[in-house]
Amino acid sequence: MSKLIHEELTYKIRGVFFDVHNELGPNLPEKFYQDAVAIGLEAKGIACQTEKMIEVTYRGVQVGRYFVDVWVEQGQVLLELKVSKEIEPIHEAQAISYLKVSDADLAIVANFGQGSFVDKRLPNFLRDKVVSFDWKPQPISPSMLFPQLTNELLAVLHRVHFELGPGFLHQVYRRATMVELKEQGIGYEYIKEMPVFYRGHHLGNQDTRLIYVDGAVLLATIAVREVDDAMKAQLKARMRLLDLKLGILANFYREKLDFFIIRQGNSK
Repeated sequence: MSKLIHEELTYKIRGVFFDVHNELGPNLPEKFYQDAVAIGLEAKGIACQTEKMIEVTYRGVQVGRYFVDVWVEQGQVLLELKVSKEIEPIHEAQAISYLKVSDADLAIVANFGQGSFVDKRLPNFLRDKVVSFDWKPQPISPSMLFPQLTNELLAVLHRVHFELGPGFLHQVYRRATMVELKEQGIGYEYIKEMPVFYRGHHLGNQDTRLIYVDGAVLLATIAVREVDDAMKAQLKARMRLLDLKLGILANFYREKLDFFIIRQGNSK
């Protein structure tokens, strides 16, 4: 039987988890559990830091930051604390992303949202595992506008998701996407804000954070639990302003990339 990674340390950490859960009960704000766990660890002589900042890089370029809930013994273990009905697959996938960018030895996802305490150990198996990105072009109708460019963009977006995984903020994926577009030689313009007009009247400017690709496609990169019709309609409205017929809404929140092709006018 193989030995658990940091067995003695994680035994002590789990003791703190159970003590915190027993003392506080479930379903408090996550920050309370974070602070309580840190107090409990320090009482046991275990070095830890809450909100430890980790730089996120993509192809050697810094694209954002991530803050570990609790960083234990200089990266031997990172703790992801949840207050949820259960530990969901997305929570595990996010923790694996954090292992990758932080190079910690082990992640523990701890859930304080159930009647009984539940946790999940996730060793950093990524260090010794080499997986190549393998993209297969999507079956896109040749009658659709810009089929080749669309497939090139989908390849870019899937590669970014493959390299980073879920669990980061919108801007991390947006910056990484722009790095990958440059790497692939695809021209783009970053649109930070756009004017808002009504009947010829300029009402002001609105933050947009969109990527205008190759003079043809408007690309929105987001990370939200659910994409609703309002998000699609908003992208379509901005496409109208730029007189564009095609947009892509890419959501990096889940274990797999979700993307939506947004069409304007009579394009198929």
